[in-house]
Amino acid sequence: MTPNKANYIIRFFLGKGGVGKTTTAAAYALKMAMKGFQTYIVSLDPAHNLGDVLDTELSDEPKKVYENLWAIEVNYEKMIKNHLKQLSEKIKDIYGYLKIFNLEKYVDVLRHSPGVEEQASLDKIIEIIRNYGEKNKADIIVFDTPPTGLTLRIMALPTISLIWIDKLMELRLAILERRRAITKITGEEYEVEIGGKKLKIPVDAAEDPIYKELLNLKSEYDWIYNILTDPNKTLIALVINPEMLPILEAYRAYKFLSKIGIHTEYIILNKVLIVRSVPEELKPKINEQNKAIEEARKLFINKIFTEIPYLPKEPRGIDDLKDIITYIENIS
Repeated sequence: MTPNKANYIIRFFLGKGGVGKTTTAAAYALKMAMKGFQTYIVSLDPAHNLGDVLDTELSDEPKKVYENLWAIEVNYEKMIKNHLKQLSEKIKDIYGYLKIFNLEKYVDVLRHSPGVEEQASLDKIIEIIRNYGEKNKADIIVFDTPPTGLTLRIMALPTISLIWIDKLMELRLAILERRRAITKITGEEYEVEIGGKKLKIPVDAAEDPIYKELLNLKSEYDWIYNILTDPNKTLIALVINPEMLPILEAYRAYKFLSKIGIHTEYIILNKVLIVRSVPEELKPKINEQNKAIEEARKLFINKIFTEIPYLPKEPRGIDDLKDIITYIENIS
């Protein structure tokens, strides 16, 4: 597919640690930038090395590293801190009476709660897409992802959250219905006294801040879910080495992503040993590699494969990345 200003595309590069996903993601981003597309590459990996691959210092703010190419390394601590701050403010807005309490100690506990990192990461993905895709700044957004397990939990969040929100909305409507019943029986408005103040408790969904927030969340998750599951918008590139462990991990990721409707299109075999005359001591390794490649092609049927050879030195900088582009011409 050819991207344009009205229809930006998103590419996620996934893979086991050490397979070279950052390098291949950067090479792909450079390739598309060289074709004239406004391209943003974003590192979501807490152990950043995108800046190392590009041979430049990066930060949370986009840095132009080549013509039509901008790079971002997400600051994880800052990302989580901002997420918790926004969460705290949202809670105070919904529950107005909580403004009399100090929520800081509760927010500090949340920092170490399960799922916070995943939720903060998804919020960052949404922010990046809104700021650069939806505002017509980017034709292509490339995400260099965290380790596979964390990435899959992030990608699953919209699906899981929509299920939870639907159930919570049902529950909230049931609560509001019971409140209305009490109001009709007593003939009085439903009120509580907290901190010496009397507060009117809403009985209708249109007036209930919690139900309104659930509607807002549903709208947000529907939006990102539709983007992530649209194959004309978002595709996954799985990066593997010609070894069984990375291949099997990638296959499990592929099956999981398929279940939640996210499309994998590209399989990148990186660090393939190409030896014209195979020394005796390397024959077992080459045989193992060939078997692994054969297995990968069996597992990932009807996917677009590309092979990048094992390079004499680790690519670093724009010139080195240009050398890789010839191997990934079939990734669009």
